[in-house]
Amino acid sequence: MLRPRHVLAVGILCLGSSLRAQVTNTAMTVADAFLCTGSPNYENGADLTGLNFGGAGTLAVAPPSAPKGEFQSVIQFNLSNGPALFNAAYGSNNWTISGVSLQLTSNYGTAGAQPNNPIFNAISGGQFVIEWLSDNDWLEGTGSPKSPTTDGVTYGSLPLLLSALHEPLCTNTYVPPGDNVPVTWPLPLNADLVADIAAGGSVTFRFYAADNQVGYLFNSREYGRGNQPLILVAAAPLLRITSGSLTNGAFHLTGIGNNNAVYQIQASPDLSNTHWQTIGMATASPNGAIQFDDTSATNQSCRFYRLTQ
Repeated sequence: MLRPRHVLAVGILCLGSSLRAQVTNTAMTVADAFLCTGSPNYENGADLTGLNFGGAGTLAVAPPSAPKGEFQSVIQFNLSNGPALFNAAYGSNNWTISGVSLQLTSNYGTAGAQPNNPIFNAISGGQFVIEWLSDNDWLEGTGSPKSPTTDGVTYGSLPLLLSALHEPLCTNTYVPPGDNVPVTWPLPLNADLVADIAAGGSVTFRFYAADNQVGYLFNSREYGRGNQPLILVAAAPLLRITSGSLTNGAFHLTGIGNNNAVYQIQASPDLSNTHWQTIGMATASPNGAIQFDDTSATNQSCRFYRLTQ
């Protein structure tokens, strides 16, 4: 007689119609500012490195060789409501971050366009970097292009910001999409970024040029009108086995994972890492449910199972 198998699992979840395979939390920036150097080609100042522009309606990225000088930008999100949303969907800590992206929109998104304020470079395609910063203590400030201040983050603040841990996440190619067209930038699931998000605290990103071509403007939170920078954080249930039973001569496993993801089912006669063998594959349903029948089950005294991706 086939003896009951042990199932490798973390927690048990009943799969019901209310299960959601992925939940997305969307948040708007709570602080943002562009940081610029100035240029002799900008008539109102060749050195702007000590001035704040946190009250501006736009953010910018341009290389040091740009006619109006270099522009970098920093943005910050508060993600305190994310864990509560995910806990409500899946149970306390029964979830994992499955995707992160930024959505940016510009009312100056046409190649060659010159923004109204002459401080900015013309719009141009090119490459830029999105970087994660561990320092969230900077101040947005109230300065604008017409009335800069010294009450917030500036280009001169960068050495201090970058003295703490920081990691480039990705290099992106900007192709001007046209005015008021949202562009979504997927981010890699960097360990430090994911830890920041999962903790439900603040997250800061820096944008800077990766070539000598890019001239990218996108609206800040001050601009309003529904075109503010957004972060979209998706969470999925933790991958886990939820039940196992003998059914029609096979051992039937159920589990939960990310919607439509493909998983390996592995088995071992003991818990030694050297004995795990892949016995099949299973694709999660659109609601994340995983089902697999182990038809190779024999009269073994014990068998452990695990899911991997």
